[in-house]
Amino acid sequence: MNARARSGFTLMELMAVMMIIAVLLGVGAGMFRRIDFSDRVARPLVQSVLRSAQNWAVARGTPALVRIDKQAGTLCAEGQLVVGTWHFERLPIVGAFGLDGTQFGGQLVDDGFQGKALSFVGEPARSSVEIAVAQDPAFDLRDGFCVRCALRIQPGASAAVLSIGDVVGLDVEDGGALSAWFVAERLDEEQRPVRGGRIPLRGGVGALVPGRWEQIELSYDRTAFELRVDGVRIASTSEDARVWHLEGPLRISPGQTTFAGALDSLVVSAVGASEVSKLPSDSHFGPDTPTEIYFQPGGGLDRARHPEALRIRLLRDDGPESLVIVQPYGTVE
Repeated sequence: MNARARSGFTLMELMAVMMIIAVLLGVGAGMFRRIDFSDRVARPLVQSVLRSAQNWAVARGTPALVRIDKQAGTLCAEGQLVVGTWHFERLPIVGAFGLDGTQFGGQLVDDGFQGKALSFVGEPARSSVEIAVAQDPAFDLRDGFCVRCALRIQPGASAAVLSIGDVVGLDVEDGGALSAWFVAERLDEEQRPVRGGRIPLRGGVGALVPGRWEQIELSYDRTAFELRVDGVRIASTSEDARVWHLEGPLRISPGQTTFAGALDSLVVSAVGASEVSKLPSDSHFGPDTPTEIYFQPGGGLDRARHPEALRIRLLRDDGPESLVIVQPYGTVE
């Protein structure tokens, strides 16, 4: 092997290689700058959160919600999770997830809403049923809840129907009126959470017809507190406070006056939230973006709140924008 072969690169060769590398790096950097990474992150992120809520509504058959904070550039999916179910088909009372009942009165009747039902008609004063739900960590109603049941009242019935942990309640009043309440969490002067007052809700006289089974739904999602009878909303109020934590069992017929009626198909759901997602720092929501997107059980948009498809505009600091569309049937595009 000669001396030239053993000497390695010459100075000219090294300079030529460095020039080629510089040219390649320059071209690569230009191509890299033209790739819109922000849009590739922001749009799929929004679509993913929306689809997560929609999939929850489909899979579990319960409502779901996406909250959007336009100022903070964040969004969060929330869905309802069933935490308790009781159908009162046999004694002692058995519930799902091991939440069984302790009887202090009440009896099963054969003409229930579905099969048998729990009745307090003719029972002595202070008859009730208690279910220890406060010890169950899944029974956390602080971010919202939904209580569904079937009721049949007797003429002249006026008493508390149920109370959940002394923080959520449903009552029957004179004339077939139906009322509800929950205890709000408030902050004291040092910004510490404390038990607040009751947030009341009252339907008009005649909401319930004696002798007839009717389906009741009491729901709260930190936006609206609503009461429905057979799917018809009879009372609603706006509220955004958290619910105070449970301080006792679920009681059916909790008052001193026994509930003169029957109850069946009791289902309690709690609202759970996913992790908050945040847009890239150079992206933000358009001013016309909705702050709440509701999916009804089954996955479609809640038509009462969203009669048309929803459009979510994503704006960039340097000008370009993209669009995410939620169709009425819940499809995210």
